[in-house]
Amino acid sequence: MASLGTKLLNLRRQHKLSQTEIADILDVSQNAYNKWEADKCKPSADNLVKLSQYYKIDIAELLDTHEKINLSGNDIKGGNNFFANNIPTINTVNIQPSFEIMEQILQMQEQISKLLESQFRLIEELLKKNR
Repeated sequence: MASLGTKLLNLRRQHKLSQTEIADILDVSQNAYNKWEADKCKPSADNLVKLSQYYKIDIAELLDTHEKINLSGNDIKGGNNFFANNIPTINTVNIQPSFEIMEQILQMQEQISKLLESQFRLIEELLKKNR
């Protein structure tokens, strides 16, 4: 199972980018981005969104810690097809995500909720002004 840092490294290399180039695209320092790839720290929820948008992948794919283990053939299913790899079959065992990943997901959901609340208030203000 690849770490988030390893996934970021592989994605960057697939897109033939330097750390400086992707850091500039994300509007972060090269040093900060380097720490993500080295698994020394994790990107913020905002930066995870930027990464998923830039690479055109789902955030869940970046954070996915599920592995499918075929018990009949000792075949570990991996790769980058998130949906195909997460279709339950009779011969697989799901390994649940870590507490850290679940905590990050909850933090992202809280940030999304706050953004939606802010957007709702702005829409209300605009509607009041147009009356």
